[in-house]
Amino acid sequence: MPVSPVQLWEELTMELSNQQILDCLEKGAPFALAAILSHQGSTPRTSGSRMVVMPDGTLLGTIGGGLVEAKVKDACLTLIREKTCQIQSFFLDQELKGSLDMVCGGRLTVLMETLVPGPELISVFQALVAQEQAGQKGVLVSKLSGPSQGEFTVQKSLVLPDGTVTGACLIPKPLLEDICDDRFSGRFPTVHSLNLEEFIIQPMPPADTLFIFGAGHVGFVLAQLAHLTGFSTVVMDDREAFANKNRFPQARQVRVARDYDDAFKGLNVDSHSYIVILTRGHLHDQTVLEQALFTDPAYIGMIGSRTKRDRIYDNLMAKGISKERLNSVYSPVGLSIGAQTPAEIGVSIMAQIIQIRQGGPV
Repeated sequence: MPVSPVQLWEELTMELSNQQILDCLEKGAPFALAAILSHQGSTPRTSGSRMVVMPDGTLLGTIGGGLVEAKVKDACLTLIREKTCQIQSFFLDQELKGSLDMVCGGRLTVLMETLVPGPELISVFQALVAQEQAGQKGVLVSKLSGPSQGEFTVQKSLVLPDGTVTGACLIPKPLLEDICDDRFSGRFPTVHSLNLEEFIIQPMPPADTLFIFGAGHVGFVLAQLAHLTGFSTVVMDDREAFANKNRFPQARQVRVARDYDDAFKGLNVDSHSYIVILTRGHLHDQTVLEQALFTDPAYIGMIGSRTKRDRIYDNLMAKGISKERLNSVYSPVGLSIGAQTPAEIGVSIMAQIIQIRQGGPV
């Protein structure tokens, strides 16, 4: 059976999606979910990284590969048979010494849980996927119950920003209030104790969004790279032949702009947003850039030569936009790596965006 483009990209990213977990649940057979709760020192993956282990040993996602991942896989296969869960720490400097060429020298604490499909658990991940598709956040709460020789069972619920709770986990009122007050707003799971009960609180923020204005050759490559690197994408173009879901199956949204005068209407641009402008004409680029400068994203980049950029900047300064604001735009867009082809230019842009997201040089 042919692999769909979406399936292919999910395999290439090695990032486990909630949709993949939901797909596994809907198949009806128990499987294991391994998640890094905490990491210290040098480790191949960080807190929040997840991996599914199917009963036949098939893996979806990764927690870093190597001997530790193999040990987690073996432990998960045992847990699936016993339908239990476990938290275990792995010391990479000891575990890997003499076993692999690469020694990381850190420590991982991993939650390994058996997920037994049922209506309530499926409803949790259905709600979670729906929140992601809408670009909204949620908080996944896992209650650990009945510890016995280090093993226990888990019940899960999803808490939405409005306080709506989906799932079987009974959340104490003080904890629910803390969640609704945004006391758990990070990106990593937290082990939380309350009245002798233990919970794992996993904020599920929406993915950073890359807004791509221009669905031509560079935009096409950029959208694929954005998906590979964990961004949610919104693509806009004034040509329906370019801006469509068949061309951009991974995009959260594809919009056709009859013109770009209201390019940002209905878009939620915030500090987790990144904007790249590469329309088919200088005037369109200027129109989009002018609107983008009245938003507050993490990044604005515009394609083109310095001559084109300076001409657009002069036009916008004549309209009252300050030079300081214009200087915040990355143009010519992308890292200077000698990129020539659309694929190379896409790589240079995505590399610059990742650099900014990771707090690198500006």
